[in-house]
This record gives sequence, structure tokens and C-alpha cells, in this order.
Amino acid sequence: MASVLGVMETTAEVTVPKDPFERIIGQDHAVSVVRSAVMQRRHVLLCGAPGIGKSLLAEAAYTLLPKPREEIRLRHDPSRPDRPRVVVIRLDDDQGQRENASAPPDSTYIRPEEMPFEVASKMGYRCPKCGSFSSPSQSTCVDCGSPKRCDWLGDGSYHGLFRALDVVGERALMSVTCRENVDNIMHQVEYRRAGHDLIQVFRGLEKNSPLAAALIENEEHVLVSLGSPRFIRVTGANEVELLGDVKHDPYGSADALGVPAYRRVVPGAIHEAHEGLLYVDEIAALGSHQKHLLTAMQDRKYPITGHNPQSSGAAVRVDDVPCDFLLFASCNPEDLPSILPPLRSRIRGYGYEIMLSTFMPKTTENVSKTVQFIAQTVEQDGRIPHLTASSVESILRISEDFAYRLDGQRGALTLRLRELGGLVRIAGDLAVRDQEEFVLPEHVKQAESLFDGIGGLDTQTAHPNSARYADEFGSYFL
Repeated sequence: MASVLGVMETTAEVTVPKDPFERIIGQDHAVSVVRSAVMQRRHVLLCGAPGIGKSLLAEAAYTLLPKPREEIRLRHDPSRPDRPRVVVIRLDDDQGQRENASAPPDSTYIRPEEMPFEVASKMGYRCPKCGSFSSPSQSTCVDCGSPKRCDWLGDGSYHGLFRALDVVGERALMSVTCRENVDNIMHQVEYRRAGHDLIQVFRGLEKNSPLAAALIENEEHVLVSLGSPRFIRVTGANEVELLGDVKHDPYGSADALGVPAYRRVVPGAIHEAHEGLLYVDEIAALGSHQKHLLTAMQDRKYPITGHNPQSSGAAVRVDDVPCDFLLFASCNPEDLPSILPPLRSRIRGYGYEIMLSTFMPKTTENVSKTVQFIAQTVEQDGRIPHLTASSVESILRISEDFAYRLDGQRGALTLRLRELGGLVRIAGDLAVRDQEEFVLPEHVKQAESLFDGIGGLDTQTAHPNSARYADEFGSYFL
């Protein structure tokens, strides 16, 4: 054993890999298949005893997926308020929208006579008293003789000083910016001189206007945002968690009282995983909901409806909501018959079933992997000290014992790493209690006693090797 561990003194010297696949111990064949499955966008069913790395495989698989390029939004349909429309914004389209949002507003040309009264007055085209039009260079109105704004009015001139006593005695402006209501939408408008009798008008949506902000907010509702995480884990999900729902509002979608239907829609896990990975832990626990999962996998879109018949959301339906996800599901070997046959057939036809191992031969390479796992456990926990080489030897001995007691395998190391990791944590807690710098062999010995004493090792859940299950349930297992 000492030759296997080399000159290592503590697990602090062990290099823990950053690649999530390299942190998965003893499932090399499964890792290879999963990498291929993700590359080809195939569904995967991971079968094996609890605590052997099924969740880690799914999480590692997600890191291989490209970033999502689509955002799902709901748009209000005034003609059918309870039937919101789905709008899919792709990354390229969204970038185009952002570019347009920052582009200069649309411009048109008008004559001074077409400007609002106050704007024309400030720019010197109109007399503020009688409303007559004249050139901005003229200081007085040609019709009534009243003073008006003019181009040549100087701040330091005698005439300018005299005229400053009058509110009208101001310089004519070259441009004026104001707010205008166009079709109940507030716009920011700039009038700019473009010639002797021609005005260029720039109009753009006023971003800071409360009315415009409310309109933008209410026009569309983001259901699944572009930057949202697309690794969605479901465990024993109910129908609402899996398929989505519509929130109840006592006023329904009544104008000015209720919240519009499209803003009350809640996405399901299948929609949140669009372009990502949906991991269903213990898929047999879904029961009859498996048929909905099958439909979503086949159609790559699934409607969202209200599931409570007493709720106002029951009247709302959103059709064709995208849900193009990659399914990773897990189960225990004894639960295989509980998986819906058409769903299992779908996975077999468009993906892989993988039986994970519960033990591995005791070789120099596999001992090194177990030592790596011990170091990973310490690093991930963050609250326990590293183990000495002697303590690692004790853990390796217990790993062999687990392989024999749970799987009947001699000369093997266990891959039931959740249990083995629990033992390491207990030993670490004992070292912290004793204020030791490292976990010592006596801590491992005490941890082993405590672990068995609290039922940490349940031999009733032991399974024979995977070959038996491959023979019993079919030859599709890899």
C-alpha cells in the first residue's frame, strides 16, 4: 500500500482536476458514452445504485452544451387575452434589436408652419403674441410689431440688455427638444433647423417616460430569459413543476383590475431546459407524468395551461411553447419496470441506456483515483482537514470492505462514493473536534464505528453486479 501511495504525506498534495469529467471516479466507459451522446444530442438513461455518480455525470454533460441562443417571450393578444402568443427571440435577432434601440431615431422634414406653437416661438419662427410667421432673423413681428426671438440678439449688446427685461427677449434657438404623445406613447422629439424654411424632426421612444416604460413592460413577458441557467434538475416533480402553470388572479384578466394572462404564466422544467439539459432524478417517481415528458421530447414544444380547475388560470392556454431539451434521467435497477415503456423506447431509439458500476478492480490506477476522490471530498466540503497517508490507507481498506459487503467482490474498491464520502466527512469532523491539523487513523477508525452505528451502510440495498441486471432487463445497457 505504501508503494501505491508513494511519498505522499497528506491528501493536500493531491492535485484535484478542474474538468468535471475527470472528477468522476471509476465510470470511464459511461463518461465516454456521455461525451458522445451530448455531441450528437442524444438522450441518456443512467441506471445504477444510489451514490455512484449519476448526478455528477449529468452536471458534467451540461458543460459540453453550447450557450443558448433563444429567449422565449409571451406577447399579449388583445383579441384573445387568454391566449398569449409565443415569441422566440434568437440571439442574432436580439442583437439586431439592441442595435436598433441605440440607433438614431427616425427623422422627417417639415415646414415651420407644421411645428407646435411653443416650439416655433422658441426657434424664432412665430410671434408669441399674434402667432404670425416670420424669419428668425427678424426681432419684431411683421404683423403686430411685438418683440420676438431673433438670431442676432446678443447677450452683451445694448439691445440685448434692454430686451432681457422682457421674457420674450431671448435668442432664437437652433433646436428644441420636447415630449409628445403619439398614439398614447410618449416620444422624445427634437426639432432642428435644416434651412431657411425647413425643419428636420427626430422622433424616438422616450425610454424614461413612465407611460412608455409601462407599455414596454406590459407588451411582452420574458418566460425563459437568454441568460438563465439551462441545467434543470427535477426530482419527484409534480405536474406543475414539470409542465408549468398559470397563476390565479381573483379578477382574472379584467382590464384595470386583474393581471393580464400572459404575465401570470409560469414555465415548467421542460420549458426552462430549452436548448439545455433536463435531468430527471429517479424518473420512475414521475409516475403518470412520464407521458407528458414523452410528448415534450417528441414534439419539442408543449403548451402551458392552468392546472387548478378552480383557478382563473384554468382558462388560459399558451400553445407551442418550445422545449427542445436534452434528457438525462436516472433510476435504480429495480425501478426499470416502472419506467413508461414508450418513454424508455424513445430513449433507446434516440439515445443510450448506461448501467453504472458499483465497484472497480483494485489496481494501482484505481487506488490513485480513490485517493483523488478523498482529496476532492475534503476540498468540496471546505470544513474538514486533509488526511494523512496512514488515514488514506485506512479509507482504502474500508473501500475494499464496502465492495465485499455490498457487492460480494473481493480485491475491489467500492464506487458507492456517497457512502465513502460520508465516512471521510465524519472522520474530518472528529479531527476538528480534537483540534488536529490532519485526519489521523484513529479518527477514521472512530468514524467507521459511528458510520455503521447510525446505519450508514445498509446491506439491504446492496445489488449484485451489473451483469445480472443487463441479462434480466435487456441487452441495451452499455
